[in-house]
Amino acid sequence: MKTFLKSIGLLLFFVLINCCFSCKRQADDVLFSEVENILEQQPDSALHLLQSILFPEDLNKSRFNKYSLLTVQAKDKSYRDITADTLIFAVKDYYVQREDYPNATLAAFYCGRVLYEQKNIKEAATAYFAAEKLAKHIKNNNLKGLIQGNLGILYCKQSLNDEAIIRGKNAVVLYNKATNYKNEINALRLIGDCFLLDNKADSAFYYYNESLRLADYHKTPAEQSYARASVALSYRQTGAYKKAKELLWEAITFKIDSIEQARIFMNLAQVYILENKLDSAKLHIERSLIFKPDETDLLVSIYSTLSTIAEKESNYKEAYQYFKTHTAYQKKIINGNKSVALLELQEKYDFETLKNENNRIVIEKQSLLLISSLVLLLVSFFAFIFYWKWIQGKQMKIEIEQKMETLKKMADSYSDENDSFRNMLLHHFNILKKVALIENSISEDNRKKGELLIKKFNKIVYEQDTLNWNLLYQTMNNLRNGFYDQIQKQYPQLSEQEFRICSLTCEKFTDTEISTIMGISINMVRKIRSRIRKKIGMPMSAHDYSIYNFFEKNRS
Repeated sequence: MKTFLKSIGLLLFFVLINCCFSCKRQADDVLFSEVENILEQQPDSALHLLQSILFPEDLNKSRFNKYSLLTVQAKDKSYRDITADTLIFAVKDYYVQREDYPNATLAAFYCGRVLYEQKNIKEAATAYFAAEKLAKHIKNNNLKGLIQGNLGILYCKQSLNDEAIIRGKNAVVLYNKATNYKNEINALRLIGDCFLLDNKADSAFYYYNESLRLADYHKTPAEQSYARASVALSYRQTGAYKKAKELLWEAITFKIDSIEQARIFMNLAQVYILENKLDSAKLHIERSLIFKPDETDLLVSIYSTLSTIAEKESNYKEAYQYFKTHTAYQKKIINGNKSVALLELQEKYDFETLKNENNRIVIEKQSLLLISSLVLLLVSFFAFIFYWKWIQGKQMKIEIEQKMETLKKMADSYSDENDSFRNMLLHHFNILKKVALIENSISEDNRKKGELLIKKFNKIVYEQDTLNWNLLYQTMNNLRNGFYDQIQKQYPQLSEQEFRICSLTCEKFTDTEISTIMGISINMVRKIRSRIRKKIGMPMSAHDYSIYNFFEKNRS
């Protein structure tokens, strides 16, 4: 009963552990689903959710690869540094091996993004090509558009404008199918930039105007403003200052943040400088400072513009001061980049420290689990040994009781007047004395105690003088007119024990009687007889007690 209760306790323990792990897995799946839902619109929040998983290395392989893929996506969309996220290469291989094409394509695309950010243009292109090949197996037009669009940017950076235009056009079509109009607008602007770089102004402005038209059609304020500012800068580069100013004034009418407003006023100031209208330039650059922009790269451009205005006004002392401020902000950018690098290094170091501590805890847990498993295994082993011995003892007790009953029957069948071989063997076996000793020595209490019963029976029956088998054999052979001599000559392959069992079977002793006389188990008697049948070539279908008839029939 105690063993049963322990087994139930262990079972409940393992069920509880399994439930805990199951709940943990379900919670992770819910979190990943939430991250995917908000990734496009709120990448910062998505990244924050992912960072709530303290020990991602504890996730199983499937979830860890999903976590890694979502993390690099969220970081990229949040404009975080992804140059160190090289784990994405193994993630891509994982999904490719499993023929999970949607995730494999996405991972291959981000392999390209990581390599691009690392300035490894050649390998980035290779990664994008791999993503393009995998994309043939999926229907995600937005992802296909991202691949084409980023290939376009890559070609444009390498001044391969014709190829960039082809990729840009592919991206426009795919973004349109995916109804991703923001990316479609950007792709149109990319095409316009490529045409402008090739000095094809008419084609450039066509695509710029298409981006404007699309932004206005969908009435997305930020894109409407950015598109006008982008086109205005292109006009400025071609000398169309009036048109550039008109578009910049239009761009500032849309609802945009203060930094973008400051940027537009700064761009207006630069246009006025090109027109040599220094007062207007000074006015607009001062207006950009009213917004108190805290974006360092914008402040670098503003103070560079102020320095240029002061220099053109021959106010060199003031120009120098503005240039010093401009230089100070540049240094801040450089130092800021170093700080970010140091911060990231510290974060990675802290993560490694946390990871090592977690590994220590995991090792301790695994050690405890291993010790528990070994203890459970040992307990199970000894329980099995105990059970096996108990079964063996029980079977032995049953067999001894059968032998005691058989001895009584053999004693009852004994007769001094009968000179058969059976009576002679029982006389030599001292059957009457042994039965009397058993009845006098083994009480009812001893019979209930299996081990004591077995010991007493074996002492009485088998610790006496052994049977004189030579004498018994001569008697048995004479009674059968030399039958057994012929058997020994005809079947010399039979061992002494096999021959004795064979002879006792021929004399019609039962299995229990033979096992009692020979001092072996009943099962052993049957195994040896089966061996005898094979050696003498007796059909297996024949009855055991027909051995005598078989010998009689096959006597040479």
